[in-house]
Amino acid sequence: MTAAHAQIEVVSADADYARFHPKPVPASQAPAGDFSATMDRVFGPGRWRQTSGYRTKAQEDALRRQGAGTVAPGRTSKHSVGGPEAPQAYDAVVAHLSTAEAAAKLKQNAGGAFRVLAERAHGPQGAHLHVELASSVPRAPRNSADD
Repeated sequence: MTAAHAQIEVVSADADYARFHPKPVPASQAPAGDFSATMDRVFGPGRWRQTSGYRTKAQEDALRRQGAGTVAPGRTSKHSVGGPEAPQAYDAVVAHLSTAEAAAKLKQNAGGAFRVLAERAHGPQGAHLHVELASSVPRAPRNSADD
């Protein structure tokens, strides 16, 4: 092929860049309730630990008898909604951060996917984050204590 007949290949630098540098998916676009994936993304894998998820009403009652700050008697905890594979609330601890720091970081980076509370130690439970799925959080003011 002679220089006069050579074809010039036109490429898009934007397309190449996008292919090698995919945009992260914002938490607001992540599947609702993807607790573990969001915690890994916000804090890093292995830097947090789930301490509780689904609890039966009997387990809630037992925690209440031990002095834990569960919901008031007669109320249903978000931990008791859903099931073992898909609870509506989780408790977790984050390594090397206070519960207040961890709660602020999760609220800032979770894109509204969760309702997050920093809870102090009570009963047999140490200080932890109480995290409810946003889809399960009512918009009106609640009349019950959080987990």
